[in-house]
Amino acid sequence: MIHVACGTAALGVGLVALWLNNRPAAHRRWGRLFLRLLVVVIVTAALGAVGFKPRPFLIILTALAAYQGYSGYRVVRRREQRMVPFDRWLAVAVLTCGVGYGVLLPRSGVTWSPTVIYSTIGGLVVVAGYDSVKAFWLHERLKRGWLNEHICKLLGALDALTSAFAGNVLPAYQPYSQLGPTLLFPLVMVYFIRLRRRQQPHQSSLVSCTDSLLEINIPARFADKSVDDNSRSDWFAGRN
Repeated sequence: MIHVACGTAALGVGLVALWLNNRPAAHRRWGRLFLRLLVVVIVTAALGAVGFKPRPFLIILTALAAYQGYSGYRVVRRREQRMVPFDRWLAVAVLTCGVGYGVLLPRSGVTWSPTVIYSTIGGLVVVAGYDSVKAFWLHERLKRGWLNEHICKLLGALDALTSAFAGNVLPAYQPYSQLGPTLLFPLVMVYFIRLRRRQQPHQSSLVSCTDSLLEINIPARFADKSVDDNSRSDWFAGRN
């Protein structure tokens, strides 16, 4: 019940944060709440996978939402700076696990929909693959797109939650209820990226809004060394 309640709440909160994208203070508050709820959803999903028979679709969705939420938060924290070692190797690990899961799943004997599973695994591989390439090869070329990354990754996390919600609430319409959000959200990403470009003269306001995800900070051992120690706080702590 905690998982369902927090997942539904995260979906609503994420949509509110999206709607308030042009109001920096409100966007930060709602974005911070979205990430906190996302953490609870991911933890409870992981516990459920251990205690009950896991469903491949939900396993991949959980991994996708977790990685995109984390990576979308981190890219705003570091902006044009290079990834710290933990973030680099996390991207490689997620990429490897995603590819490996896609290869081994057909041999597992579980019931699954190839269309849904492979499209979800493809999303995970694309995001983690992009981060891996950026971390080890094309950082200088790709670093200026950090804000677009933030938009796409957090919308991707919201997409994963929406797909899970639709798949569970509308089981009679599967796999279309699960694929629908996957087809819709790329268009939403394009819309908000274009909107950001039109607002380019006011980008300083937009950037201050992403200061990022509201100053939630991950534990200091994972934080960028360039971040002032005075700016670090606990994961669930925000500034008043």
